[in-house]
Amino acid sequence: MKHKFLKDLGIDIDDSTNELLKQFDLNGFMDEVSDNRLKEKEEKVQELKEKIEKKDKE
Repeated sequence: MKHKFLKDLGIDIDDSTNELLKQFDLNGFMDEVSDNRLKEKEEKVQELKEKIEKKDKE
């Protein structure tokens, strides 16, 4: 998609540019995976806190 956008703007994509775009895509994907893991961790922490609070009230 980025390739098509750049070509539409009249920007030629050579091999080095193509490699940079691939690396950027991979880094973006890894950041997304990391963000998802942090969200999952936070949800699990909240779930455990709620269980502990519930047990403390009993």
